Amino acid sequence: RTMRMTVGDFVSLYKTGGPVHQQFDAIVTCFFIDTCDDLLDYIQTLDQLLAPGGVWVNLGPLNYKNNVRLKLAWSEIEQVFEQMGYEFTQSERVHTAYHLKPGIKLYTEQYDAVLTTAIKRKTP
Repeated sequence: RTMRMTVGDFVSLYKTGGPVHQQFDAIVTCFFIDTCDDLLDYIQTLDQLLAPGGVWVNLGPLNYKNNVRLKLAWSEIEQVFEQMGYEFTQSERVHTAYHLKPGIKLYTEQYDAVLTTAIKRKTP
């Protein structure tokens, strides 16, 4: 088994026909879904990358950029994936923070994020 990390535009690189497109048995996205310019492009590309029976694990908030065309709530994103044939086996809210021990750093960022696991079924 291998792990792949690639620098560049996710959709351009990994979409079907992209230079590094392939299928994976598992995909982990961490603080990623909300970085898109077009959420539907991300969803479609993730779906194309994950093999049937594959597992998608996601952790992150929905802190969209201002220029995103479509901003869905997490429950709406889950519905889109379920309509595409995904089964969510875990979905919970978690509190995450980027910070050092109290008193060391003056600025901290904290997020209420979602931690989910979904299996891609063969047909919706």
